[in-house]
Amino acid sequence: MTSNACIHASVHTAGMQEPPSLETHGLAVGYGASRGAPRAVVEEVCVSLRPGELVCLLGPNGAGKSTLIRTLAGMQKPLAGEIRLDGVPLSTLSAAEVARRMSLVLTDRPAVGLMPVSTLVSLGRHPYTGWSGRLKREDEEVVRRAMADVGIEALAHRPVCELSDGERQKAMIARALAQEPQVMILDEATAFLDLPRRVELMHLLLRLARTGRRAVLLATHDLDLALRCAHRLWLLPHGGPLRAGIPEDLVLSGAFSETFSGSGAVFDPGSGAFAAPCVFRGTVALKAGGVPGLWTYRALERACYRVVEDGRADLCVEVVARNGATAWRIEEKGETRKYVFCLESLLDALDTRSPK
Repeated sequence: MTSNACIHASVHTAGMQEPPSLETHGLAVGYGASRGAPRAVVEEVCVSLRPGELVCLLGPNGAGKSTLIRTLAGMQKPLAGEIRLDGVPLSTLSAAEVARRMSLVLTDRPAVGLMPVSTLVSLGRHPYTGWSGRLKREDEEVVRRAMADVGIEALAHRPVCELSDGERQKAMIARALAQEPQVMILDEATAFLDLPRRVELMHLLLRLARTGRRAVLLATHDLDLALRCAHRLWLLPHGGPLRAGIPEDLVLSGAFSETFSGSGAVFDPGSGAFAAPCVFRGTVALKAGGVPGLWTYRALERACYRVVEDGRADLCVEVVARNGATAWRIEEKGETRKYVFCLESLLDALDTRSPK
């Protein structure tokens, strides 16, 4: 079902590498069965997380990302292989020992009612306070620092139920930070957020990894943000195998496109974005640069034109300055046909001379 190739992930840095905070060897994850053999979702996973790096786990729905996350976090037993946390087999550690070294943030919204944010964050100290839950001065300082690290000090006394989705997610991350973990694992932490908050949260995780020398693993569907921000990607297609590497290598090797093949959208390595397949209406040579050139390219591409930049086409669009404003000049077979002053007019003008 899956490849037996064991693909290792490592961070290539100058000088001595730090030992991994989390690593797997020959790991197989999946589900047990009451009758017959267990069903493996992915096998022969050999990857590592190192201090200071943000890794994004990507893959289509149903590929097994959440199953892998739960297994790495110790919530589900592996079918085969080994997980090591700070060099120690995860299976030999108690729940409290795991909680002191690794924290987990899930997509589930906490049902905590009127609990203040500071109380929610202080729950992260449970592995250190024991059954009493009483915070010492040093515990309170850790909680305060965790809230400061994610920028929610002003929300300390607010009930969690009054928070926005972005504020609530920051509070959950602060609770995870209060555990003082070496490894942070997050499953779809950006799922309920709008685009600006997703960007903010991704950069927050990147900063927490760098400044705290933590290993951060985020399972996400934000492919564009992962490509731009993550130090490394773990790609999990249906049936495996899991592939790991820096984003640029995985794009250039074709692994990124292969992971999401059959999804109904096509990954364009040239733009780093997905697009729905379309029948091109024609070819347009674009002569432009800067921000207007970028958005002209995107408008033409969205309208299903194949855009080339070497001028070798009967139809040409050039961005120019005219009467003190940005204008678009349409040329056909070397002759100027029209000037327009917005992209909507440009597309309308192309529609009148090009069949749909």
